[in-house]
Amino acid sequence: MTPKQMRKTVLNGLTSNGVHVQVSPPLLLCKQIKKFLRHNKINLVIDVGAYHGDYCKMLRERAQYTGTIISFEPSADSFRVLSAAMCDDPNWRGFRIGLSDTDSVAILNNYGNSEMFNSVLGLREQHALAYSVDLAKRSSETVRLRTIDTMWGKITKGISSPRVFLKIDTQGHDTAVVRGAVEHLEYIYGIQSELPAIEIYEGMTSMPAALDLYRKLGYVPIGFYPVNTPSAFDGISPEFDVVLKRLQVRNLALP
Repeated sequence: MTPKQMRKTVLNGLTSNGVHVQVSPPLLLCKQIKKFLRHNKINLVIDVGAYHGDYCKMLRERAQYTGTIISFEPSADSFRVLSAAMCDDPNWRGFRIGLSDTDSVAILNNYGNSEMFNSVLGLREQHALAYSVDLAKRSSETVRLRTIDTMWGKITKGISSPRVFLKIDTQGHDTAVVRGAVEHLEYIYGIQSELPAIEIYEGMTSMPAALDLYRKLGYVPIGFYPVNTPSAFDGISPEFDVVLKRLQVRNLALP
């Protein structure tokens, strides 16, 4: 039995016994990203909300992307882990900065051992319970926010003709990141954005509103991938990774 056949047999066995297993990122998403990067000749990936660098490891190991990666992660603790991950990769650099639609400062909510939920937005109490996040362990830190437009020179340093794929995972702040890149959208050929079917953070942009904004900026969705499916939501995936492709370049005012 080959490793692929063995994996399929194990997964089928678990599924038949009511156990749901999901690879993160999902395999189909990895395949689409790999194809997208190659087809569009992407030479720069901007990784917003890099956390510990898991997405970038996927790019290197599974998508076989060898080009430049620029990561942004505002959390001090997460950035220390990220720095260790990228230290041996000369084509991977990072900034301890959050990206947004303004150059400012913000309060980052940290959720202890549930740090993947860290956000400048507040996690709603009923949804924290669904994910077993203890709000009593929440702390905060002041972080710097910058726009992609402001950081563009540093992001594209050494790349004369950038062809960008923008990955965003900011726990509810994704559309602000895109608004902060409006002056350079002509270089951004694709976007991966985490959008909510259920709005688990206070003040986060709904999926329909986000998709409408991206459409007005010239991007259309080409793939939807469920991020997770807690039992508390009765089989509903509260969030989706959505891959979007630039349809055309248009000089549009932000709605």
